Amino acid sequence: MVLVNGNPYAIILPAVLIDFLSSPEDSNLKVAFANFLKSIRFLAFFITLLLPGLYIAVTNFHEEILPTELLFSILASRQNVPFPIIFELLLMEISFEVIRESGLRIPSPIGSTLGIIGALILGEAAVSASVVSPFLIIVVAITGLSSFAIPDFNFGFHLRIYRFIFIFLGYVAGFVGIALGLFVYITLLCSMKSFGVEFTSPFTPAISSGDEGYFVHHTWKQEKRSNYLAPKASIAQDKISRKWKF
Repeated sequence: MVLVNGNPYAIILPAVLIDFLSSPEDSNLKVAFANFLKSIRFLAFFITLLLPGLYIAVTNFHEEILPTELLFSILASRQNVPFPIIFELLLMEISFEVIRESGLRIPSPIGSTLGIIGALILGEAAVSASVVSPFLIIVVAITGLSSFAIPDFNFGFHLRIYRFIFIFLGYVAGFVGIALGLFVYITLLCSMKSFGVEFTSPFTPAISSGDEGYFVHHTWKQEKRSNYLAPKASIAQDKISRKWKF
């Protein structure tokens, strides 16, 4: 809210993809620390979206890309499991979502304990009963932890829903299905707009500005404002902001 001639007005800015992978404290950290955290979040984005689908695609269609020792380890862990891998994966993914939702609905002192103990007991019991393989537990755990690294709650929900779509595509057609799904997914992102601004700005369409992008720049390099916001003044500071050096 801002005051214009004594009257309050709300400032509404478009939301783009990089905003959902950024956190407010990034601007208060050193550039190296902020960019390291942004890299972790970017990796967590792909892990949350694609890891279970890639796992089921590799184990069903593309075993040859795995090292022989790892392939034998996966086959040995699934030797006593009577269910198909899609059933295992969906069972653990849905169970993880139920545990997460239960932990949120129970009062906080008990909720975190329930989530940890429930996941440990459920995973150990499922492996001991030969319902799922141990390697699948690792995949689901890494995927679930990566989803917690997404700063925006709503965007995390988006990734959790689309993850099941990529699981289905990987089970049906392997890497080909995931590639087609990614093509459609990226096409949908590029076609979206927020208050007239492309959702994938400033990457598509490409905008010539050295100060925009996902990673943080040094303060003395932030000389221009984001062009996709159509600011009245595009220059945020002098071209040579560190005049004491010259």
